[in-house]
Amino acid sequence: MFKTGHIDRFWDDGFKDFNYIRQPITNHEVSDWESQGYDYVKSFTGCQYNQSNPMPDWVFKLDNMFGLTNQTYNFYKMKTLEIMPIHSDKYLRYMEMFKVPSNKIWRALLLLEDWKSGHYLEVDGTGFTNWKAGDWVMWHDNTEHAAGNIGVDDRYTLQITGVEIG
Repeated sequence: MFKTGHIDRFWDDGFKDFNYIRQPITNHEVSDWESQGYDYVKSFTGCQYNQSNPMPDWVFKLDNMFGLTNQTYNFYKMKTLEIMPIHSDKYLRYMEMFKVPSNKIWRALLLLEDWKSGHYLEVDGTGFTNWKAGDWVMWHDNTEHAAGNIGVDDRYTLQITGVEIG
């Protein structure tokens, strides 16, 4: 289950200069994806700049914009030939921080720039391309999704995680 929408762009490109750190994944995840045929992949994940770092002021204008409370923010960068095969998020840190079960959690993915050739997003079996900066996709709990960059330009998104208001 997912929702889509659009907000007009009000942010600058400062996110491109953040100190992104590679996201850890488990050996089990790598083995599973390699057994599915993903054995020639440069990297199974992108890099992130998470909320333990200073956030730009504009991020906080997003508070409750997606109908969520207790929002956290995580910038995500995928370089050429980085992919994240189909998976569902675990939200372990979020559940611990806010003492909520995973079935209460939603994640919104805000696309920070207009689509560029080779950038891909899939949520619950639906593929997305040709997006505009400000388009977003939001899914609930364990919805399967995937992302990839087979283009030559870096792919930037902002993950917003929260609990539905109401």
